[in-house]
Amino acid sequence: MGATEAQTPYLAAYFLNPKVQAGHRLADAPEGAAHQTTDPATLDKGKELFAENCAACHSSKAPPLPASIDLNACNGSGYLDCWNEYWRWAQTPDFKSQMVEIVKAPDFLDGNYLSTDMRVPVTLLETNACSPLATNAIAGNVWDNFSSQSYKDLPSVGEIRVRDPFNGKEKKFKMPAGGRGYTRVPSLIALWSTAPYLVNNSVGPFTGDPSVAGRMKAFDASIEQMLWPERRMRDSEFGKGGVFLIDRTTVSSYLIVPGGFLPDGLRALIDPLSRWLPSIFGEGELRIGPIPKGTPVNLLSNTELYKDDVTLAENLPRYAELISLLKTALKDLKSLPANAGDEEAKKAFANLAMPLLDLSKCPDFEVNRGHYFGTGKVAGTTALTDDDKKALIEFLKTF
Repeated sequence: MGATEAQTPYLAAYFLNPKVQAGHRLADAPEGAAHQTTDPATLDKGKELFAENCAACHSSKAPPLPASIDLNACNGSGYLDCWNEYWRWAQTPDFKSQMVEIVKAPDFLDGNYLSTDMRVPVTLLETNACSPLATNAIAGNVWDNFSSQSYKDLPSVGEIRVRDPFNGKEKKFKMPAGGRGYTRVPSLIALWSTAPYLVNNSVGPFTGDPSVAGRMKAFDASIEQMLWPERRMRDSEFGKGGVFLIDRTTVSSYLIVPGGFLPDGLRALIDPLSRWLPSIFGEGELRIGPIPKGTPVNLLSNTELYKDDVTLAENLPRYAELISLLKTALKDLKSLPANAGDEEAKKAFANLAMPLLDLSKCPDFEVNRGHYFGTGKVAGTTALTDDDKKALIEFLKTF
């Protein structure tokens, strides 16, 4: 704590630096102006489209809130009702006409954070739910003291639709309460330099090129995918059925878990099992595999080893499920011959797939879907034409 306090003034000074606060606009970057239009009509159209379709979330300058909406007073358990009222107001002609005037003002970008910093329910965003399902900051977890009580009191956003990674079919999933289910609005400052997009950087390519030209190459491809979702990558197995990208293993692989990260009930078995099954338990760790090519990565990375909001006694059935699954894994994987191929591994892994899905902390596997604003897929909004989207992109380049 002392070291953190000692470093805080330096961090504050960095954020208060005017150069940092102003962001880094494309026009000021080397050869940045070559990537922008100078046509006033295009930029004017882009401003109108931004005001009507984006500014409700991505502008810290906005019309005064109606008297019926007090976001400070209705935080916590009442937040979702307030958000819904705010969102309804943001779709009205009154809000949009006022917002157009604000965006067209010469000083619109001056001191504008380009975000409301509000919590947007994932039911509206339709983006991948794994980040909003994170539990580190909920009550009783490691970041408990770093999150507010109003965060912990947030209600459930309701049901979302997710895809089964084994058959591509949709099914419903009820989002839990207690802080989960919402995404803070990111700032669009220097948007040109931060592609690929969304919280998991899944929309657009990562070029690895930090030059202005390299960043613009990533921006052009990424912003197209944001506004034309049909251009986004699709799943290797069910993409033809409309399923967005599911991260899958590209080669046969192994999951290695150090013993210290296993639940107490499983940790106690490491030493005796390392003598009986050294190929799976050895050097104080659990080694599961071979995991066949094409296995959803999320199936393994989001296994819920224990429930976050129940007592130790209430978690005992979960430990029993995990031990049962481990026994099945040991039996099936032990039956594999040395240097087993993918087809053999798939047959052995088949018995583990559905139990792992049932134990998943986040059964949402499509990583690059959602944020359909401007496409007409969001209720109460209209689709932009291709020319509209191009004009909007030109304005976004000025951030």
